[in-house]
Amino acid sequence: MSTPSFASVLAAHAKLFTTRRPGLARGATLPPLERSALGVVADPTWLANYRRLCGLADEGALPTLTPQLMAAALHLDILADPFFPIAAMGIVHVANRTEERLRLPADAALDLVARVAGSRETELGVEIDLCTEATYGGDLAWQTTTTALARRRGDTTGTRTSREASMAGIEGSPRRSVIVRVPADMGRRYARIAGDLNPIHQRAWMARPFGFRTAIVHGTWTVARALAECQDDLPSWPRVVTVRFRKPVPLPSSVVVTSWQRSDGALDIRVSPPKGGTAHVEIRVSAAQP
Repeated sequence: MSTPSFASVLAAHAKLFTTRRPGLARGATLPPLERSALGVVADPTWLANYRRLCGLADEGALPTLTPQLMAAALHLDILADPFFPIAAMGIVHVANRTEERLRLPADAALDLVARVAGSRETELGVEIDLCTEATYGGDLAWQTTTTALARRRGDTTGTRTSREASMAGIEGSPRRSVIVRVPADMGRRYARIAGDLNPIHQRAWMARPFGFRTAIVHGTWTVARALAECQDDLPSWPRVVTVRFRKPVPLPSSVVVTSWQRSDGALDIRVSPPKGGTAHVEIRVSAAQP
């Protein structure tokens, strides 16, 4: 089984609009929905296009977030399930934690599982945890927990989620610092690769109903693009990539990718506006603990 075609992804998105979503009642929990697929292989053309769009060099291995994109059809099927109560359109990433247990060959056949791992109320809405796992050769090789926010308009009764800054304790001078241009059509171009046609990534007029003044680029593109700039400095496998999404990257814009090497061998990466201020994304890549 190869990565799904754009036509199949488009059909999967259509399902998101066919069921009315009542929202998650306060105190309720999300149903333990799960989807799986066996022997998924990244289509070589798709993988080459992904690398090119994100600026990733071809190292003969699957880039860090590739299995997450390979599981996009599973994620969509969960969100389209009649028992999933939250509307998917407008949901935004707030955090990601990926564990790469080994170097996955570019042609690896992966057994993928995606499941709803929990939810919680915050002052901005409901945060949802979606866990994805990739098994290779019978062993768990890769796993990620994606945390996304479904906003509730005008509702501030939830608790505030406190997140430790992944960049706490930056050490020394930057190892790298480069300006990256993000063109206006990047959201639409990446959507075809990632299988995420969320309207907040398409055009400004489509993003405004969800509280954004402009379209914003996908968080997974921002992370992949930042990792591409620091590819030569990343710790080797096994490793953990922890991501905090602080502020959306508007389309179009430019961002500054800056990295710092820590004394423990970890690499801190920050994606920021050129004029400073709150970072868009903070990333820490560290060796996995045995």
